[in-house]
Amino acid sequence: MDPITRREFVKRTAVAGALLTSFPTILEACNSSTPTSNKPSKLTIAAVQGAEDGPLKKVAPMYQSQTGITMEVVEFPYDQLFEKLVTTFQANGSSYDLCMMDDPWMPKFGTMGALQPLDSNFGFTRDSDIPSIVYDVGTWPPPKGPVPPTEQGKSQHLYGITVVGNVEMFMYRKDMVTTAPTSWDDVLANAQQFNKSNFYGYVIRGKATNPASSDSLPILWSFGGDIFDTSWKVTLDSTESIDAITFLTQTLKKYAEPGAANTDAADRDRLIAIGQALQSTTWPAEVTGVVEAQGVSQVIGKMAYIPIPKGKGGKGIGMMGNWLMGIPKGSKNGSAAADFIKWLIKPDNMKTYVQNGGIPTRTSLLNDATLGQANPYFPALAQSLAGGPNWRPRTDQWNAVETIYGTAVNQAVAGLKSPKDALTAAATQIRSTMKQAGYPS
Repeated sequence: MDPITRREFVKRTAVAGALLTSFPTILEACNSSTPTSNKPSKLTIAAVQGAEDGPLKKVAPMYQSQTGITMEVVEFPYDQLFEKLVTTFQANGSSYDLCMMDDPWMPKFGTMGALQPLDSNFGFTRDSDIPSIVYDVGTWPPPKGPVPPTEQGKSQHLYGITVVGNVEMFMYRKDMVTTAPTSWDDVLANAQQFNKSNFYGYVIRGKATNPASSDSLPILWSFGGDIFDTSWKVTLDSTESIDAITFLTQTLKKYAEPGAANTDAADRDRLIAIGQALQSTTWPAEVTGVVEAQGVSQVIGKMAYIPIPKGKGGKGIGMMGNWLMGIPKGSKNGSAAADFIKWLIKPDNMKTYVQNGGIPTRTSLLNDATLGQANPYFPALAQSLAGGPNWRPRTDQWNAVETIYGTAVNQAVAGLKSPKDALTAAATQIRSTMKQAGYPS
């Protein structure tokens, strides 16, 4: 996950999603493919370009030197990677033996049967050092929450292993706030106390669509709100949801930066790094890439990182942004590809991966004191993973839903609509979208 650049792809994915319905015969062919056990001369990985695949490129040559298999990493920008994978899966192509996938893509790829099951085909089992939620997010159909109507009753399989263990967390200036905020009321109180001219008590990532959606969902969930219930009933216009967005876009906004409706992650990082803001949500790549980066930040060592604070719902719920590694159905080198994934997640190899900038999922590594010195958010990430973070609704309609929801939150941040009016209108739009897609109304 690159929270700064990764998610502005909704229009393109909508087009790609429409194409999926045109290839039933090809998809049947995809489902009939089988792995082979022959050792190949090369494995090709389709990867996202940026912070997520940088560590992968550094450790892949180690595997190459140990096995003699050439490792080729083919990079694409975020939106182009999604399009490239969709096109490859439709054609049952064998161009890629492994692919990196953002976890919201799993509903699309799972529904179209695009990946080889890692458990039944290659013997993957759960490791107790890796939190269960990490395996759950790569499982299809989803083992918790609502299941799309077309996927109900299907056997669950593991199709992706997390290689970038992102969870959204919270950061604050520990040199100013002596006690960690445990609730959003504490966050508000700190924002009130320290807000002053040219120093903001809270930074809202309020840019329309994905940024506003990502910034607000942990607050929405922590207040007991949600977009859907467990039966796909839209609950975005519930009292709990409206209260959450009102808190963010009116109560907390009083102490936020000017122009919050146009703020994205890069803007947030800059305000924190130059010492002009007290606190906000954050993702791991923001911490290492900007907030704690030598030569970039003025607040190195002054920030603390904790799981998302508790809301009125009684819990603090972070949002997953895991990047998974899977094996396309069309790959002719399934067994070798599976061996590479198993190699990558071995403790010693994952430690080397971390030392090269990787974000791990192993609890033992996240709690390693030496690694934590270079990655001060590791303890918070370990707690976040153990605490049961949420994922975005597991529906192939999520791109459309996120656009509607993220636009509504942005309208509330900008003051164009009241939170109640914005969410009520968005809920109506989402109900129509889901009904047209065959979900219960």
